[in-house]
Amino acid sequence: MSEAFDVTAYLNRDEGQHYDRKSLFEGEPGAKRQRARRSVRDQIAKYVAAFANAEGGVLLMGIEDDGRVTGHAYPPKVVDAMLQTPMERLDPPQPAGFRLNVDGHEVLAFRVPIAGTPVHLKGNGYPLRMDDQTVQAKFEVIERLKLMGLLESAEARSVTIGLDALDPALVAQAQAGAGLTAVEPAKYLTDRRLADWRGARLELRQAAELLFRKGLPEHPNAGVRIFSVVGAQRRTGLEHNVEELPRIEGPLPRVLDETFQIIGRLLRRPSRLTAGGRFRQTSEYPEFSWKEAILNAVAHRDYAIHGRGVEVWLFDDRLEVVSPGGLLPDVTVAQLLAMERVHISRNPRLVRTLVDLGFMRDQGEGIPRMFWEMQSEFLPPPEVDARPNELRLTLRNTMTISDSDRAFVESLSAHDLTPHEFRALLEAHQSGRIDNARLRSLAGLDVLHASKLLGGLRDRRLLDQHAAGSASFYTLHDVADASATLLDSDRGEFASDRGELASDRGEFP
Repeated sequence: MSEAFDVTAYLNRDEGQHYDRKSLFEGEPGAKRQRARRSVRDQIAKYVAAFANAEGGVLLMGIEDDGRVTGHAYPPKVVDAMLQTPMERLDPPQPAGFRLNVDGHEVLAFRVPIAGTPVHLKGNGYPLRMDDQTVQAKFEVIERLKLMGLLESAEARSVTIGLDALDPALVAQAQAGAGLTAVEPAKYLTDRRLADWRGARLELRQAAELLFRKGLPEHPNAGVRIFSVVGAQRRTGLEHNVEELPRIEGPLPRVLDETFQIIGRLLRRPSRLTAGGRFRQTSEYPEFSWKEAILNAVAHRDYAIHGRGVEVWLFDDRLEVVSPGGLLPDVTVAQLLAMERVHISRNPRLVRTLVDLGFMRDQGEGIPRMFWEMQSEFLPPPEVDARPNELRLTLRNTMTISDSDRAFVESLSAHDLTPHEFRALLEAHQSGRIDNARLRSLAGLDVLHASKLLGGLRDRRLLDQHAAGSASFYTLHDVADASATLLDSDRGEFASDRGELASDRGEFP
């Protein structure tokens, strides 16, 4: 198995829903010692079970949090026992691990498939992977997730097409992202539960067709429709003000690429306030936010609904993304708005493969970062309207900024800040503090880059560090707060028509 697995696809990847890395050493820098063997075996059992109970994943042992490969110092027989842990400690047993040589270091690797039934960690319940965390769950919860995602969802249905009907370039792209370029396409498809062997015949599931079919999938509304509205309200009859662009259809990766290109051309670029009180041209909605809204709609919609597809509505004052199918029973609007960790997937096969294809990040960062991006552009938070058969997410482009925020931005005028530095300081201003985990979640950075950014702002005396190690957090330096008070009440006043958006979006292709 090790010969068919390309670890390079994971070495620079952030930890997330389908991937985790762990060091086999512990202690302070310069005084590292190998971890206790029992502790390592316990961790392997827990993480493999958690991945199996969710959507599968990859666990690499022998890599530091910052991505450095350090390997281990255990004798071969001890390593053999560690690799057999999933077979011996889990019920039902999961595949054993294997050795990898990475830059002269031996790494222990575990490729974990999606389990069809809940996996029990003997003596310690049912772990479950949620974003980049491993939590304990009840048997009934995991069983319900398996039932919804693996058996009842539309993506699980069998289709009549064969392997020759799939686009080999798209399948190869997904295999590369999964580190499985050396295996046959059929092996990749079965590994991701996109297909099953029925004797000597490979039976594809609808998820494989939606993702990889050369032509149009049999589903009549698997694509995206884009509507542009002149004004803030839809009108009919003589006042009809809606123009529909040609429908975007085909395999989902190509649908997403084309949708992003078209929306990117249609969005306007008003001048907006940034660090230091300067204005710059920027998209009327943060790029991550509108792309994430569309991506989530395509990945999590209910494909059992054939009468309509994903719709994107562009109004003068807002962008609406409508997805067929309501929220799943265990998810509420309140949880989404509170940015709670919720990972329940209607289409686990689609989601896992879109991660392989590079569309979805493996961090579970989507909703929190979408809110943060809107906040950092001084735009209203996303609105979520959940109905029985549809989910509507709305982004508004009307800038809202408090006097306190305006004064704070003006106070940064003497500093040359990157967008991430500015947003880190803004978060510390608005929330009172920021730490590494919060910055990673909001900005999509890894541990090392987030640490460097916060340390740099501390060294420039823009942030003060409190505590140390994993407990450290940062607050604004007194100088930054004091400088904000120098702003006169009428300084930085905005004209009422600044950045006004014209109703005409321009000609359509």
